[in-house]
Amino acid sequence: MKRTSLIFLFIVLSLYPFITNAAGQESAGEDEAIEVTTDGVGTIKDDAAAARRSAIDDGLRIAVEQAKGVFVNAETEVESYAAVKDEIATKCKGYVRTYKILNENKDDMEKLYRVRLQAAVLLSNPKESAPVVFDEQKFTAKIPDVIREAIAISQKTNEVSEMINTKRAAQLNPEMLKKLRSRYVIMIQMLNSIEPPKGRADKHQMIKKAISLKAKATRLYAETLTGEPHPKKLKLANGLNEDANRILRELKERFPHKASGSKAKLTHQPRMR
Repeated sequence: MKRTSLIFLFIVLSLYPFITNAAGQESAGEDEAIEVTTDGVGTIKDDAAAARRSAIDDGLRIAVEQAKGVFVNAETEVESYAAVKDEIATKCKGYVRTYKILNENKDDMEKLYRVRLQAAVLLSNPKESAPVVFDEQKFTAKIPDVIREAIAISQKTNEVSEMINTKRAAQLNPEMLKKLRSRYVIMIQMLNSIEPPKGRADKHQMIKKAISLKAKATRLYAETLTGEPHPKKLKLANGLNEDANRILRELKERFPHKASGSKAKLTHQPRMR
């Protein structure tokens, strides 16, 4: 019994850097994690179960690195915004919020255990303090680019909203919606990984709140396009989207000299690109 407990403790400790605790899982929603699919391999020696655990561990390590790659290479409309993402990614460790095994097999000839798993990865542990501290100078220099990207993707959600609400949903490209959702997840990850200077915390929170609402609205809009009509879901999405637009308009009004570089308007929905 004691030996079994020690083995279990060893497994937990070996995976601790990669898996958040239950409280952390509850605090992070599905709009905040990067989903990746990876393959892990473990060598079979005397114990196939140990090889399986090793394969899962291997897959989780790869998932964290792959999520960082998704984070850095995500599509953006603001070129200098990429530099902010790069800095965040290099300083974040990455934690697996949840994972599920899609396939697994034991190769007795090669003495290998292989697993394919799907993991939801956060770039930082939600229970820890933000890993990247922005002082006043860095915040002033880099946050405007973040706001411009936020407004750019926000505008695309407005376009999606207009098309769905004017019965033109058939013209929407599912792949475009998928990429748009990814951009929201990336921005949420980045904003959650930044600790702003004390005097700018309110601005930072406004951006985070608006993007979180937009991400949820975008997910709901995507869900309304599948299966039976969802009038309640569409109404909820419209409400979340408008709340986010209001926050972003307020952000531009309160900090006009910081966000003036964006030409996007939050009350007009131009044609989809």
